Amino acid sequence: MEKTINFENEEYIRLSGKALVSAVAAALQRACTDKEPVESTIPKCFYGGKQSISIESYVQRLYKYMDCSDGVFITALVYLDRLEIANRNNRLTPENVHRLFATAVLLAVKYQDDKIFDNSYYAMVFGFSNLAEANHYEATMLCFLDFRMNVSEKEYLLYKTHLIQSLVQTLPQSEFVLSSVPVASAA
Repeated sequence: MEKTINFENEEYIRLSGKALVSAVAAALQRACTDKEPVESTIPKCFYGGKQSISIESYVQRLYKYMDCSDGVFITALVYLDRLEIANRNNRLTPENVHRLFATAVLLAVKYQDDKIFDNSYYAMVFGFSNLAEANHYEATMLCFLDFRMNVSEKEYLLYKTHLIQSLVQTLPQSEFVLSSVPVASAA
């Protein structure tokens, strides 16, 4: 069962569905715009020109067709941050964010979920041209991450809390699913 976060007002907020998609898309959008331009060290294979589909529509597409746990999307954000931490010139841009996020989701679903599909299905969902492309992106990102796929519970909850806090500032309260179950009971 998914954990909930206890805020000072003692309401419990579960991040899933539309709220999760909005929070993840907003975080990706901020990551693409919050930095000074530099020569990125992300391999050119991840660049495909500015995509015609918005980040939010792309995250929604992945959420709809991946059939994976909500935690996969948060874990994927952790992986993308690790890419940037590994080298300050590794940058998310409007030209690479779709492919990098899709690849991070691919790694997260394989590491975290019990039910997974084959890479040809994921390549289709991600809009990659073929299976070889998906395999190449996966291998490349694994190397960039130094095969470090584990995300601690503390790190996961930190990212989830940050997403929730950013949503609280931007969305009306009706966008959240409130729960009366304390964190200890939801574990």
